[in-house]
Amino acid sequence: MLLLTMFFPLMKTENLDGFLDLIYAAPNNWENRIRKTIYMHLIWSENSHWRTRLVSVMKKGDIYRLNTKDLELNVMQNNLALAYPSRSPLPEKISSLPTEKTWFSEVPAWRNTSGFYNSFAQVSYQADMEPLPSKASLMTFHPFIQFSEIENRLVVLNATNSPELIESKIQIYNSSEMKLIAEEKVVTNSLTTIYLDKFEFQPTDLPIFYCPNMAGIPFGLGISKDSKMLSMEHTHPPASLVLHGNRRTIQGKIKKNWINRMKSNYDAL
Repeated sequence: MLLLTMFFPLMKTENLDGFLDLIYAAPNNWENRIRKTIYMHLIWSENSHWRTRLVSVMKKGDIYRLNTKDLELNVMQNNLALAYPSRSPLPEKISSLPTEKTWFSEVPAWRNTSGFYNSFAQVSYQADMEPLPSKASLMTFHPFIQFSEIENRLVVLNATNSPELIESKIQIYNSSEMKLIAEEKVVTNSLTTIYLDKFEFQPTDLPIFYCPNMAGIPFGLGISKDSKMLSMEHTHPPASLVLHGNRRTIQGKIKKNWINRMKSNYDAL
């Protein structure tokens, strides 16, 4: 497996601040034995370029927390910034994301903790990400809708090598009838929030989200109406469920089958 440059997302969404806990400790002692001081940068898109800021100089064993509440509005204007550990300071402006591998491993992946919080609760996941391809698609099923006194959101994370902010449309279907319910805007190099309760999904529904020209990492985010409970889970691609054979080929066939079914309904509109 080719190990790509790893970044760690700091995110925010409406009425929730975001945090990112960075720990300079490799997940194993054989893949990456880095011990040198590293320069932790925060990187965010300003459309024509990436802006960088040195936020910490870290030694092995150090822990550092980033918090969206402590940052200026322009840093999080796209609801996303990327933490990147470098062996040397970066220029203030760059035209593409850095490619030097610093914190990386495969078994397991070198991850850090990213999440959201309010004054009552906190939710997180073990976060790492590689830059997504500029020409790709996203298709995911969303089984994490909750009912009763819960607000449901789908948040879509995207970061590419290029800093451009490009809008696309994500199509929303009900998988039982393959009926197109709506289209919503998503944007590259951003965290896009889609509010789901307006679609009035039922407990027996399984929504499909499909974007033909933008990749992304989708999360189901639940917020109780009294704000005292938060939940978050990202969906997994079909390849993660394949034990034997060529996982990517099998995933491609599954994806193509569903896309063809959605496309036939979409073209009929």
